[in-house]
Parts: sequence; structure tokens; C-alpha cells
Amino acid sequence: MFKKSIALLVILLLVVGMLAGCGSQQSSNQNQQQQQQTQPKEKELVFAIGAEVPNLDAQKATDTYAIMVGNAVFEGLVRVYEGKVYPGMAEKWEVSEDKTTYTFHLRDAKWSDGSPVTAYDFEYAIKRLLDPKTASEYAFQGYYIVNGEEYNTGKITDPSQIGVKALDDKTLQIKLKVPTKYFESLLSFISFYPVKKDFVEKMGEKYAADADKMLYNGPFILKEWKHEQELILEKNPNYWNKDAIKLDRVRILVVTEQNTAYQMFENGELDFVAIPPDFVQKLKDEGKALFFYDGAEFYFQFNVKRPGKPWLANENFIRAFGFAIDREDWIKAVLGGVSDPATRYVLPLLSGVEKKFVEEYPYEFYPRKADPAKAKEYLDKALKELKISDPSKIKIEFLTDDSSRAKLMAETIQDMIKKNLGIELVIKQVPFKQRLELMNKSDYDIVFAGWGPDYDDPMTYIDLWVTGGGHNNTGWSNKQYDELVKFAKTTTDFKKRADAMFEAEKLLLEKGPIVPVYFRQRAWTKKDYVKGLVRNFIGPDPDFIYADVEGKN
Repeated sequence: MFKKSIALLVILLLVVGMLAGCGSQQSSNQNQQQQQQTQPKEKELVFAIGAEVPNLDAQKATDTYAIMVGNAVFEGLVRVYEGKVYPGMAEKWEVSEDKTTYTFHLRDAKWSDGSPVTAYDFEYAIKRLLDPKTASEYAFQGYYIVNGEEYNTGKITDPSQIGVKALDDKTLQIKLKVPTKYFESLLSFISFYPVKKDFVEKMGEKYAADADKMLYNGPFILKEWKHEQELILEKNPNYWNKDAIKLDRVRILVVTEQNTAYQMFENGELDFVAIPPDFVQKLKDEGKALFFYDGAEFYFQFNVKRPGKPWLANENFIRAFGFAIDREDWIKAVLGGVSDPATRYVLPLLSGVEKKFVEEYPYEFYPRKADPAKAKEYLDKALKELKISDPSKIKIEFLTDDSSRAKLMAETIQDMIKKNLGIELVIKQVPFKQRLELMNKSDYDIVFAGWGPDYDDPMTYIDLWVTGGGHNNTGWSNKQYDELVKFAKTTTDFKKRADAMFEAEKLLLEKGPIVPVYFRQRAWTKKDYVKGLVRNFIGPDPDFIYADVEGKN
């Protein structure tokens, strides 16, 4: 009897303990659920780009993807948002009466390693941009600064003569050669972002090669860079204006095929996306298609110094090529009708003296539709000059990217040139990064390339083609063109300046190495919860730093 009572007591104690344990576990689970419900969900924006970001070194980067990411992880003296200039690292500045000396006063700001951002970081960055050893393709953007061009071209070798100087940790002075009305806007461009000298020198050739090989002073930091796959950005806790940043994380996926990206959007994997041409009309009918001009112009550029292929340097041959292209049909076939034919060079959106430049200087050089008769006329002149009787003997390698849309674009042009000129284009498709490398080395016959404006002025297009220019990898050189650009950059008479740029544009189309094709308009769509996302025609696109995804599941 006694033994049974003890056994019963033990069983009762065990049961009570188990019940108590279950109660504690239930209570714990409830507490965890309550904490999860009260803890705010992190806000993440996800979208795709069409290729790997080739380079995030601020003074060496050149492509649109780097400019877009750079805008998020770095910040210059100023920040341009929706076309307006706002204080960035500089909280205020003064301009001299003659508009040539700028004095910037820096705010208290930190790099991602906790060290202060100083005026010396900006001085070093600008001098690094102009240093011939950096070999920056954007060095010419610093030519507005006193002795910028002279230092970059080797006419002077003392960097202290360049008109940029840190007066102390918080004060930077920049002296210009002549007043430049868009200079403040230009300072928001990636080439003028600050870099920390000792960190760059410590990293050496590895600088900016990976996420941990950079320091950041912008709204976000690059947390991970999985090359050819994705970039993961996280909110920068050291950013001076962090309270204005609503996103906690941004994931940028590398998806080379536009149709694949669109399907990911439909599946809920992306928050916004470019609309493939085949779906534009459908989404337009549904009221879901959005449109904007992103400022990019696309054109063919000819390598006029290509050994053994003199036709690439022949002005009449280039013009024949331009008149053989049906821009309207090409846009319909490749872009679903979204974009405008480029019948001239300067982008219609850019400002002139008082109105848009193209309003003040109306002009069309190429037709919207192909003109086979005119194309044949120019070709006959070229063949006579080249002493070639049969155009089918002319072979041209056509360099382009490796996406399916790039292939369609190339094949459409290939058909037009074959039909209207009897000339065979051999298409060479390579990855985006390799295409840039081949262009930089002038290792191509013709290439389909594009350019977007860095500031709101025609000069952002005009000065690309000066002799020896950082982006002029065509081999083309024209003394008259160089003189027109130089005059436009040095005169203080804005009307005469605009006149000179117009003369340069006409000269480029008549004698230069490019054939404009279209001014890009983009069709895109987004989830309803995406707010504050800015699409730009100047500078970084998209600009997502002030975006929000409130209500995203």
C-alpha cells in the first residue's frame, strides 16, 4: 500500500511538471508571436538589371549601372533629385561674384568605417580623376577646373596647380576657368564622389573590386556583391540623413533576359520591371504601363582607324549606312514602338539658352524612314572614292551585347543594310562588360552604343568626340570640331556658345563617325506598393534612395 502511494505521488508530480512545462512553452510561443507582430518588418526593394556592374571605382566608372549604384552608396558635395540640386556632403556653399570660385562647407558626415568625410577626400578624388595615371574616361569633366585639362594632358605635372584645394577639414575651394551654369549639377556625378586616400592606397589594384574593398558615405552600403548574380545594399547607419531613408535593403539581381525579368515580376519576385516590347500594348490597355524618357541616345559608331578597312573612315559610306536604316520600322520591330527616331544628334530634352536647344536650333539630318535612293547615292560615291566595284566584298563586324533583344536589334539592322546597300554585317555578340572593354581598346569595326546625359546641357553630348577625348574611341579627329567645342567651353556669351555647339553638331553628322538611331523611351511597370521611385533622364536611373515599399507582403 505504501509503495503504491509513493508511486502514485511520483506520477502526479511528473504530470504536473509536464503540464507546467507545456504552459511555459505555450506562453513562450505566444510571447514570440507577439514580439514578431510588434517588430516592424524590414523594407526591401528588389529589381533587376541586365548585366554585371563592371566597375564601382568612382573615378573610373563609366556605365549606367555603376552610376545608379554609385548614387546610392556614395554622395558628392551635392545631390540631384528630380532635376534639382540639393545639399549633399556640403551643407552650404558660396559662389564668387564672377561665378568662378566655389567655396563648399562640409557637414559632419562619416564613412562606413566611422571615420569623418573631409574636404581632403574631395580634393584627392578630383585630383585622382585628373591624374593621367588614373586613365579616367571621364577626366574631361574636370576640365572646367583651373588647370584640370593641363594636368590631365601632361602640360603641367604639379597637382597643386589644379584649382581645387581643401582649406581645412570642412572647407573645399574649387576655381573654374570660366562661369559654368551647370557646374553645381555636374558635381553630383559619380566622377566627383569623394574617396579616402589612405584606404585607396591600402587596397591598391583591389580597390572597388568587391563590397569589402570600398568605403561608403551614401544612404546605403554595399553589403554583398555576388558578381554576375546580385548586389545587396543595406541602409547606412552612418549616413547623415538616414532618417529620410525608408528602405532597409535593396536587392539588385542580374537578369540578362528582359522576358525572364518580366516573368519574375509577374511571379512576385521583383517590385518593378521594364516591359518587354511584346507586352507593352497589353499593359498599356490595362492601364499598368508607365513611360518615361531616360535621356539615352543610341547610335552606331564607326572605328575609322580599323586596319585594312578604309570604308569605315569614309564619310560617304557612313552617310550611306545612316540613310539605309529605317528608324521607325526598327523601333516597331525591336522596341514595340516605344522610343523616338533620332534624326539628329542632340537629345530633344536638353536646355538651350532660353528654351530647349532643339527648339532654338531646329534641324534634321537623317530621315525617320529609310531613303534607299539617297543611301545608294552615298554608297556609289564611297565606292568610287575607295576604288571598290562590288559592295558585297565589303565585310563589317558588328559588335553588340549578348542578350536576345540585342540579337534581334542586330539582325534587324543586318537585314536593312543587306537590302538597301548589299553589304553583309557579321554580328559579334559578347557580354556587356566585354563589349565595353573592346570599345575602350578600339577593337571593333562598328558598335551599337549609347550615351545618357550627365547634366542638362548639349555639351554633355557634344564634347564626347573631341580629339583624344576619354570616350572617343573611334579614332576620329577634326580640328574645326575641336575648336568649336573649345570656344563653347570658354566663352561667357551663352548665345555664341549655343551657336558653336549647333555648328559642332552639324559638323559631326556631316563628317563624323556616328549614325544616330533612336532616343530611348522606356516602358515599365511596378507593384502598387512601390512609392517614391524616381525615373530620370539625367543622372542615375532608377533613383530609389527615397523609395518606399509600405504594404509589401
